[in-house]
Amino acid sequence: MSPFFLDTNVLVYSFAENEPRKRGIARALVESDDAIVSTQVLSELAHVLTRRLGFSAAETRTRITSISDSCQVIAITPAVIGDALRVMDRYRYTFYDSQIVASALAAGAQTLFSEDMQDGQVIDGALSIRSPFRHALEQTGTPYRARRARGKR
Repeated sequence: MSPFFLDTNVLVYSFAENEPRKRGIARALVESDDAIVSTQVLSELAHVLTRRLGFSAAETRTRITSISDSCQVIAITPAVIGDALRVMDRYRYTFYDSQIVASALAAGAQTLFSEDMQDGQVIDGALSIRSPFRHALEQTGTPYRARRARGKR
């Protein structure tokens, strides 16, 4: 497989007890030798683990260390921030999503796995955005069905 970049949401699913299919896909990606993350992704994951999922600081540190040991980690530099502003202006993503895109480009990734960005979009002719969960559903032949929001009809 070619080098690929993981968005924070994919890493969050690697801890999702209530989503075993997505958890398995996310863990397989994180454990791949070709996985790349940024310091931003690790910071965002630490925030989610401690605030939303209730992990202790010590457990979060252990999880972040494990991920950073198994993935290539790209630091957010002034050059990445500058390119994020260019991506934001050209592709209309939020600044933080643009910074993830700019980090993936700086790392030379060919694919950015994200559930939140536009699946199938190609950035600068070099980086394809893909939802790892959507394509896994297509490969199994399972149709995607959105669930109705609770209390709405």
